[in-house]
Amino acid sequence: MPTDHANHYRFGYSRDEMERLENQHRVWAEDNRRFLARACFGEGATLVDLGCGPGYTTLDLARAVGPQGRVIAVDRDGERSLPLLKQRVEAAGFSNVETREADLEVFDLPEGSVDGVYGRWVLMYLPERAAEALTGRVARWLRPGGVCALAEFCNYRDIHIHPPSAHLPMIAQALMRAVAADRGCNPEIGNVLPGLLQRAGLHVELRVVTKAVRATTPEWRWPDAVFREHLPGLVDEGYLTREVLDAFFADWDERSREPDAVFFASPVMEVVGRRS
Repeated sequence: MPTDHANHYRFGYSRDEMERLENQHRVWAEDNRRFLARACFGEGATLVDLGCGPGYTTLDLARAVGPQGRVIAVDRDGERSLPLLKQRVEAAGFSNVETREADLEVFDLPEGSVDGVYGRWVLMYLPERAAEALTGRVARWLRPGGVCALAEFCNYRDIHIHPPSAHLPMIAQALMRAVAADRGCNPEIGNVLPGLLQRAGLHVELRVVTKAVRATTPEWRWPDAVFREHLPGLVDEGYLTREVLDAFFADWDERSREPDAVFFASPVMEVVGRRS
């Protein structure tokens, strides 16, 4: 039976997962820099990093706002993620990062108290109604001229490998069901995110970005780690059969040895919402 993940990030907080997230950040680093540039977070600003995890983007935000600015880094994992972030902050010599252990389903700030809010692949792990409520609160937090920059997967089922694998669509469906679980989470919440921010009163700019990585390159380790670390657990939880998993891994191992093989990730909806 599926495990109850109501009180933590769907994929847990193991050392392997922290390393996987760091590698993921490296793979998406250039895209994320462009996204932050679109948001135009400036020096002296007060920003919120929603679901900051170990803080790979938090440090980028801290650099952007400078010593006169402030970053409020929020995550529910006070056991591993926030301590790792604090270590990184101290090693970098920053004094402008404040960490808060909090559940984003209820986390709140005073109205008009911040200049910007950032979050990536966060809302998809909240029940959809809670995610909708959070976007409304985010809009209220912003001062006039404030900006939120939120990025979420859209069309998750569109992940693809070339040459194709007949088993990958079943893998994508299993991952979607696991993220949604019985909490009503929406792994494709990027599709509705522009409308949520529009209804919250923000001026919305959107862009869809995609990521393709080639086999036999370092970037291939990113999807490889996702599949190897998390798919076996989906069998244990009943989202995937062992037969499908074994057949998929046979395909995946073959693709991993092919220099011409390419993995296409789910598209990501990047939404910048501006307060008039």
